[in-house]
Amino acid sequence: MTEFASDLITLSDIVRKRYFFNIPIYQRLYVWGKEQIHTLLDDIVSACQEQRNSFYLGGSLVVERAPVVSNNFAYPVFDLIDGQQRFTTLWLISIVLGDLLTDYQQVETDSGIRPRISFAIRPEVTAFFEKTCRGERASLPEARQLEDALQEIRSYFNNYSSNSNDKPLDTAALAQFIFNKVQLILTRVPEHTDLNKLFEVINNRGVQLQHHEILKAKLLEKISKDEREPYALLWDACSNMNDYIERNLNQTTKVDMVALYERKTQRPSSDFKREALEDPKSVISALRDQKNFEDCAPTSLLSALTAETDFSKTVNEPENEESGLPDRVNSIITFSMLLQHVLRIYLHRTPAFPDNDISKVSDKELLIIFDTHWLKFKPAGDHVKAFIELLWQVRYLFDKHVIKWISIEEDRVHAIRRLYVNRSNSRNTAYLQRLSSDAEPEFALLQSMLYHSQQMSTQYWLTPLLNFLLDHDEAKACLYLQHLDNHLLCSEADAPLVERTHRYLANPWHKEKLLDASISLNQKFDNGTQYPHYWFYKLEFILYLSQKSKNAVSVEDFRMAAKNSVEHVTPQNPEKESDRIPDELLHSFGNLALVTRSLNSEMSNKGFSIKKAEFNERLRGHGVSLKLEDIYANTRWQKDEIKLHQNKMIQEFNQYLSTVKNQVQELIGE
Repeated sequence: MTEFASDLITLSDIVRKRYFFNIPIYQRLYVWGKEQIHTLLDDIVSACQEQRNSFYLGGSLVVERAPVVSNNFAYPVFDLIDGQQRFTTLWLISIVLGDLLTDYQQVETDSGIRPRISFAIRPEVTAFFEKTCRGERASLPEARQLEDALQEIRSYFNNYSSNSNDKPLDTAALAQFIFNKVQLILTRVPEHTDLNKLFEVINNRGVQLQHHEILKAKLLEKISKDEREPYALLWDACSNMNDYIERNLNQTTKVDMVALYERKTQRPSSDFKREALEDPKSVISALRDQKNFEDCAPTSLLSALTAETDFSKTVNEPENEESGLPDRVNSIITFSMLLQHVLRIYLHRTPAFPDNDISKVSDKELLIIFDTHWLKFKPAGDHVKAFIELLWQVRYLFDKHVIKWISIEEDRVHAIRRLYVNRSNSRNTAYLQRLSSDAEPEFALLQSMLYHSQQMSTQYWLTPLLNFLLDHDEAKACLYLQHLDNHLLCSEADAPLVERTHRYLANPWHKEKLLDASISLNQKFDNGTQYPHYWFYKLEFILYLSQKSKNAVSVEDFRMAAKNSVEHVTPQNPEKESDRIPDELLHSFGNLALVTRSLNSEMSNKGFSIKKAEFNERLRGHGVSLKLEDIYANTRWQKDEIKLHQNKMIQEFNQYLSTVKNQVQELIGE
């Protein structure tokens, strides 16, 4: 082969053409985590359920190597030099779906089963792949990320219905869709290509225009040119989700943020005041005043050279020696997702448009969703301005009241960091800064529980919460979210989650019939690993509140963390036969806890006394699992203890539901 060649192929093509793939030694090992995996799965499942003719996975660059000869066939072998993360994830998905995609997973050769993918000069990882293909237990440090990914995929499928509250997932249909309809462009690179130069091109290639940037252009063209600039500035400040909105605006304008923050405004329909910085009309007015000032006050060269003003920094810029470096933050959702949550609120509040809600939140279908549910009705410039103003309000409240990932040294935690004015009398300066302490630990922990237990690419609970914050006293927000969580997710699902969350836009205090915890926590499954993860996360939050009310010091720094593995306290295959218990108890909620895969592997088939000793020595008080802490407070773990623990958890759960119900009734006067 002497030149580049590209083909659009499916997995069925790969099987038919007998392709093998190799990850060369210079490639990094697999690094995808929960968010990337769940996003890919969400996209593929959505495409399958919508019965699309194809799903485009992306492109892969390969270099053809010497073929493998087996069974009198020559099997082409390709080094994957770009796109290996997506390709490997697809292979891991095929492992979890089992027999449905066996032909893609592996090939029967005359020397035995060979995985479709292998790692060059990493025989231990290839051995992991081979054992996994044979259904054998495989575990080694070099493949930990791959093991975690497999567990995340299993967890996704086990919890799909409980997260989406849609119809059960047809895995057979999904496997057929993946095999025949998932497409990727395979670009073959000539064998003697200078890979160093190729990698340089790959790393420096231009970034495609993002969908939200295309949407911005579509919307701004509907606003007259003389009004367009401030709305563009608001949009741009909102679009960078991995920083705070006031920092984003401060980087591009010289508006006095402190004055806007300290001035209070009151909407006619409300009985409380908010910062003028939240009010888009106040911000737009300040932007226009600043523009007019700059236009009307030209500076001569002489005055610029002799002025004492330091033009190298804005009036709002903090002094590093006083403030320290700002927190490194990441949003829990993308800007595309935020835009769709705002669109839901906007359509609900704007009777001019026939559609009062969108059909789903989809990060990859932003333009289609906006076209289908709003733009096809040809909104005028005033409607577009109203949407961008609402976007500013919602984004401001999002930064003020919704958790972000905060990087503290090497750790990332969920936290809410509020604004304050940092003043320096010696320098006669004032600027906005975020507090370094959590504003509302309980509120943040509840959101973290929802974030970890719901679909990464939707987070539907955000729509009613943000809508509530627009019109209600912020002091009621935590209780409102408790009410929303209880009635949205602790009740019988009679419709998809997107439809049920819309009910809370018309009536924020909408109620459903709550499930008694004796039903929720007494579900019967063939295996405890099928237990919906939501109930474990929710119980951790309830136990946290219960212990905090008793002034327990051990929960002061408790955090929610991503967990993907259901641990059997009494193991399914105990080392001692005397530890074996009936399946009815083995797979009951009382004998289960949600932990990380690595901790589950550590615990393995050990008996209760050994597990307890190891847990108490290393993990007690570190927030690994409050449920496990209650379990390991026992001296033995048999039938009576398991049932007693289960009943205690049911009682804690029901007590929490009752307490929130009573607090809401008192608040709204029912």
